[in-house]
Amino acid sequence: MRAQAEGSKDAIIDVVGVIGWEVWYPAMRDMLRSIPETVDRVIFEIYSPGGDVWEGNAIIQEIGALKQNTVARVQVAASMATLIAVACKEREIAGNGRFLVHNPWAMVQGDADSMEKRAKELRDCEAEAAAFYAARTGQPVEKVRDLMDEERWLTPKEAQEFGFVQKVNDPFDAAAFAGVRSEIEAAGKWPQALVEIQTDTPPPPPAEPEKEKPDGNDKPEGSAPDAGLAPGDAGKPADAPDAAPDAIAAAYERGVADGRAAAESSRSAEIAEFQAGLARRDGLISHHQSRADKAEAAVEAGKRALSAAEASHALKMSEMSEKLKDANERNSKLLRGGMSFEPAGPETWEEAMRACCGDYVQAVRRYPKLRDEFVRKNARK
Repeated sequence: MRAQAEGSKDAIIDVVGVIGWEVWYPAMRDMLRSIPETVDRVIFEIYSPGGDVWEGNAIIQEIGALKQNTVARVQVAASMATLIAVACKEREIAGNGRFLVHNPWAMVQGDADSMEKRAKELRDCEAEAAAFYAARTGQPVEKVRDLMDEERWLTPKEAQEFGFVQKVNDPFDAAAFAGVRSEIEAAGKWPQALVEIQTDTPPPPPAEPEKEKPDGNDKPEGSAPDAGLAPGDAGKPADAPDAAPDAIAAAYERGVADGRAAAESSRSAEIAEFQAGLARRDGLISHHQSRADKAEAAVEAGKRALSAAEASHALKMSEMSEKLKDANERNSKLLRGGMSFEPAGPETWEEAMRACCGDYVQAVRRYPKLRDEFVRKNARK
């Protein structure tokens, strides 16, 4: 929020940057709730590519709760920033500004159930945004949804035609400032000397000299000047033409001096406001950088913990797999022995030969698998 001049009826808030990062709900909430009741208008200067839906929705609720008139002045508004703009009662866009509405999106990681849940969340956000746009602009919901699907940057004229803004501001339109001088003169701020110089009223004619009186009652030499003469200018009328330029020049100099003093005072106030804004910006940058550093450290710690957990999990899975394999083999042997009602057969070719009393042909016929396994092992050796 910009520094507010004493007695000002406007509070100006810069919505500049990504919502949920540079523009975040807690700071906006505190700013809006601190605005005094003496303020008539809250003006939001918007230059934002959008951002987080939940942060933006919370900011919109705070704007809607304001008692003052709310005004959005858009240079660039996209995505979530457009919803903040249309939340204001009055909406303006720069003559070279841009406006973008589109469907919400998100990155998803997880199983099919997680993705289906997130898809429903996005559909809900789409419906809420379309309904809000329609209610604020007067457009049908279907038309708004088509525009969101198209995802196209709107020109100022298009944004006005769709009802997202009511006014297009063009600072280079000279006609819009045709009445500035008359307003300044009416306020008594225009130098009076310039008004006098440019007036069409001709100067008053010089006074005619008095005729000589026939009774000889002329004033003697050295007497006081006539009452119609200016003090210190004996024999010279007070309204002589060469007196007017001096008065005009003096008035002009006074007007110029007053104008310079007012401009210097205004410039000093603007510099102080700018420096205060820089200090606030530096504070916010430091705060957000600290948050970013902490978040990055937490992410790195999480990655390391996840890697360690994955490695431990893989090791445990390998151990469990070996144990399960061994248990299956033991169980298989137990079942084979129990179902045949015979003692378990030989497990190696040597045992098979002993079971057949050294008869090779009989051992091959009864235990072909053990023989094949014996051949494969000896072939590798």
